[in-house]
Amino acid sequence: MIKEIFSGKLPAVLKNPTPFALEFGSDESPDSQRLHSILEQISDSLHEKVEIYRVNVDKVPEVQTMYEVKDLPTMILFKDGEPKDKMIGYHSEHEVHKFLTQ
Repeated sequence: MIKEIFSGKLPAVLKNPTPFALEFGSDESPDSQRLHSILEQISDSLHEKVEIYRVNVDKVPEVQTMYEVKDLPTMILFKDGEPKDKMIGYHSEHEVHKFLTQ
């Protein structure tokens, strides 16, 4: 299950010891919607390895600004609360799974 980030929730998420990914997207972006569908499909199988959080940039643009996300969709993988890798654009289910489990 993918949880959504709302204003003020990010600090608690950053303290999470489990690796996690922030999925930056918009309801207006077809590629964001396609990527989100893939993430919904694979999130349950990955929940013990990585947690996934959605950042709807239309609702919380300050998080988009904080991580200098310019293109949608973008995913940032965090380990120990720090950004470790970034994936920009729509990718296949296989590529997304590989990125999230690295």
